[in-house]
Amino acid sequence: MPSRILSTAVAAAAATTGLVALTVGPAYAAGVTPANTLITATSTNVKFSGTLSGLSFSVSCTKSTLTFTTPSSGYGPVNTSDPVFGGTCKDSFGGTATVKTNHTNGPWTLLAIATGPKVQATMPKAGATFSTTTLPGCVVTAAPTGPVTLTGNFDNSTGTWHLVNAPVAFSASGCGAVSPTGTVSGDFVTSPKVNIS
Repeated sequence: MPSRILSTAVAAAAATTGLVALTVGPAYAAGVTPANTLITATSTNVKFSGTLSGLSFSVSCTKSTLTFTTPSSGYGPVNTSDPVFGGTCKDSFGGTATVKTNHTNGPWTLLAIATGPKVQATMPKAGATFSTTTLPGCVVTAAPTGPVTLTGNFDNSTGTWHLVNAPVAFSASGCGAVSPTGTVSGDFVTSPKVNIS
C-alpha cells in the first residue's frame, strides 16, 4: 500500500510539474516589436519653447515626421531620418517659422528603454535651426555645442511617444540673447504601432 501511495504521489507531482511547464511556456526576448520594421512617427503638436531677449518665445508645428527601422533584436539605438518639422509652423507672435534639421555632425538616433517604458532621442550637435518672419535675420540653433538627449514616456497601448518639456540647449545669432536651455514637447504616434517590452 505505501508503495502505491508513493507511486500516485510521484505521478501527481510529475503531472503538476508538466502543467506548470506548459503554463509558463517559452521565454520571449524583450525589446522592440515589430522587429526590423520601417516605422513612421508623426506628430501634430510639436512645440519648441525658450526665452528670447527676455520674452517667452516658441515655435509650434502642425505636422512633424521621422522614420526609422526598429532593431532586429533588443532596444537599439537605431539611426533615424532627419526629422521634418512642418505642416504649418508658427511662432508665438504669429509669424511663420521655418525649422531645418541636419545630420552634419552625426545622426539622429532613437533608443528604447524598457523601464517606463521610455524612448530617448539624440539630436546631434547643431541638428536643428529655427528662423521666423517675426525676427528677420535671427537664427536659433538647437544643441549648439554637442548632442542633446530628449527622453519621454512611451505608451504601448497607442504606440505613442510623449515628449513633455524635454530640455534642449539653444544659441542665437542675428537677434537678442536666447535662453541657454529651452524645451521641446510633442506626441509622436508610430505606424505600424510599436511596442516596448
